[in-house]
Amino acid sequence: MKKLITLICTFALITINTNAQDYTPKDGDWSIGTDAASLLNYAGNLFNSNATAPSVDFSSNNMISGKLFTDDMTAWRAMLNIGVHSSDDDGDEMTSFDLSLGLGKEFRKGTNRLQGFYGYAAHLSVGSSTTTMAGSDDVETSTMGFGANGFVGVEYFFAPKMGLSAEYSHGLMYSSEDDGSDDHSEFDISGGTTSINLNFYF
Repeated sequence: MKKLITLICTFALITINTNAQDYTPKDGDWSIGTDAASLLNYAGNLFNSNATAPSVDFSSNNMISGKLFTDDMTAWRAMLNIGVHSSDDDGDEMTSFDLSLGLGKEFRKGTNRLQGFYGYAAHLSVGSSTTTMAGSDDVETSTMGFGANGFVGVEYFFAPKMGLSAEYSHGLMYSSEDDGSDDHSEFDISGGTTSINLNFYF
């Protein structure tokens, strides 16, 4: 009986301690988020022959994403991606450079392990590429795009300062491409589930 009481008390203390832990980010915390798709695919295929080791990709089309909380329920969001590519195939050379930037603000609701969030963001991207082929002139292409969007999502904190989030975004985007002989531009208003992220808070 004494052992049973001790066991019950120990379990109760563990439960109270677990519930007392603060899982959510607070004022002054910052975070980094990565794309959780490969991890979820790995978990889903873990018990069959299709399972492959998860890779780590940064969210938002390979962007590094981060947040800085100005209070417990408000955060600035920033995204950055720098891409450089060079290839040589039997004398045919191609080099490219891409830069993407984003900035937004996020507002949260809920104080438990499940929180909702919403907000807005703006983004800008520029790029250039040069293709050199034997017997022909170089082809230089430049691209530019900018846009703004609103977003809404949910995040579940499965451990202290570690959360899994899903986000829907809807907004407008303008993009243009110029290769010296042709100038093409597009304007889109669209939306969709843009990311499923694994987020770490510090």
